[in-house]
Amino acid sequence: MTTAILQAEEKKYPITLDERLALGEGDLRYPGTMDDYVQLLEFAEYPVEYNDGEIIVMSIASDKHEQIVANILGALVNIFKGDPLYKKYGSNRHVFDSIDAKAWSPDASIVKGEPEIYTYKPGKTANLNPWLVVEILSKSTRSKDFGEKLPSYRNFSSMRYILFIDQYQPLVTLHYRSEEDMRWKSEDFNDLVQFFQIDDKDISLADIYENISF
Repeated sequence: MTTAILQAEEKKYPITLDERLALGEGDLRYPGTMDDYVQLLEFAEYPVEYNDGEIIVMSIASDKHEQIVANILGALVNIFKGDPLYKKYGSNRHVFDSIDAKAWSPDASIVKGEPEIYTYKPGKTANLNPWLVVEILSKSTRSKDFGEKLPSYRNFSSMRYILFIDQYQPLVTLHYRSEEDMRWKSEDFNDLVQFFQIDDKDISLADIYENISF
């Protein structure tokens, strides 16, 4: 057993997926430093986030959650197909706020242009300049998504679109930065026949919720 794993165990963080599942559903929070987070990130068999002195041990996503993630990623790939300007990522790619020490794992993200990279340690990196992020809402993460992630995401100067997708009903909330005054605005969409636009390209709720039952 490595020294890193020993140190993580001494702080009582779960390491294996079985250990995490035994602690139940919903996010768990532990006090910790950025160094603690990076160490746990290397060995944990489950998603981990960090918010200014707190390590957030995440739960395992539901089947419906993952189907919606696949659908929205497919839609984003489709509308930007063939355009190398848009770099598309899944949840394994973190975004990092180096000013406020926040490391988030959005369900999907896009960097427009060249990614700016933050290196936690060799082989462990995150993007500093997200242009779009997607979060699939769940009962256990809703308060974190709106109360912590939304204001944090808005603070990225590169950010233009923040997309919250409900998994329990057809409901998409699009937060976008106005090109006219650079202020944040939001719109709700709750009908499967509706479309919204990302960089002047249409995405339908029907595509996002394809094969999803409520």
